[in-house]
Amino acid sequence: MRFQIQKRGEHRLEVQAGFTEVGPDKVIGSTVWLGADGARRERFQVLTLRDGKIVDMQGCASRRAAERFASTRR
Repeated sequence: MRFQIQKRGEHRLEVQAGFTEVGPDKVIGSTVWLGADGARRERFQVLTLRDGKIVDMQGCASRRAAERFASTRR
């Protein structure tokens, strides 16, 4: 992700990504960055894995929403 941002010339952005395993087939990914206006932005994605591949990805506005989505889709 950092490479793609730098490739596009947006060097001012600092991106932090993280992943949390919440089940045998569920991972919550989080991305935090500061926009050009200085505002902090945060996004979450719930990834469903099967046979080592991503089979579904759902974007969520908050960590709570991502955890709720991950727990209801088992």
